[in-house]
Amino acid sequence: MEKKRIAYLDAIKCLAILIVLDLHVLKRCGVEHYDVLSSQMLYAPVMPLFFFVSGFLAYKQSITVKGFWNNISRKFAFLVIPAVVFRVGMDLMDHKSLLRFITEGMHGYWFTIVLFETFLIYYLIMLVIKNERLRIGVLLVLSLAGVGMLALDRDFGPAIFDLRRVTKFFQFFVLGTLAMKYRPKYETLMNNEIMKAALLVLYFVVLFSLTYDTSPVLHHFLRDVALRYFATFAILSYFVCHADGIQRESKINSLIIYIGKNSLVIYLLHYFFLPHFTSLSEWLTGLDTVTINLLSMIYTITITVLCLLFSKFLSNSKYIRKYALGKK
Repeated sequence: MEKKRIAYLDAIKCLAILIVLDLHVLKRCGVEHYDVLSSQMLYAPVMPLFFFVSGFLAYKQSITVKGFWNNISRKFAFLVIPAVVFRVGMDLMDHKSLLRFITEGMHGYWFTIVLFETFLIYYLIMLVIKNERLRIGVLLVLSLAGVGMLALDRDFGPAIFDLRRVTKFFQFFVLGTLAMKYRPKYETLMNNEIMKAALLVLYFVVLFSLTYDTSPVLHHFLRDVALRYFATFAILSYFVCHADGIQRESKINSLIIYIGKNSLVIYLLHYFFLPHFTSLSEWLTGLDTVTINLLSMIYTITITVLCLLFSKFLSNSKYIRKYALGKK
């Protein structure tokens, strides 16, 4: 029997995937994630939200050896195989070596590989450490170690494993599992008026602090730790507070939940629909920030629709649906 979906989590995934698309379109327009304040404001919480939601849904009190293998095999089919299929597909289109993902990494398709590794680490710790308090302690220590590893501004380990990103986002996955374990307390905290105000104020204080010249270490901490935490939990607080409204049946809610449920498919397909602005580079540089963001939003909506339509076409085959799109 399938568990009842938590609507506001699908809504969070909808928001996150639309931001991902918007940022990738902006990049094609020549705007990098850290170039302008608006991009930093959007970029900070987007990936932590995905990992938090994944951790929230992954939480278990215990796991058996059989349960471990069942979960990992499903995650491998759901996350790894589709990413490799599309990565190889992109290389075919670019007339590149089909095995270069092993030495050069997954590039744009890094997210599902890192998420799979995060699940693997979490389930291994659950399998090995039976005492829940000790297990939580180990997870928190690893999360803090991940924060420390951000000081090493370089990649390490084999490219395909993308271990630096694992250390960057594992902490949000762990926080998601703890939020599910202590769900009543977590939701009470997210609804607390003082907490809501503090998160929003700190979010914008850190954001504006990044416009000032500071030491590289402080700037790195503010951008990759403080801003991510305050932005992520400010957004989570908003969705928790409006969970009942999102749960109500309406056309807009149904659309939001549908996009959220198909966020992985949109992520896998959207690279094939991103615009190429090479010939328009001079024209783009003359546009103001508002116009560029408006253009990006139009492309984001168009690409989302195209991805959803194309996924319907591909889903006609159950094998393509499962092994290329990661859908049941």
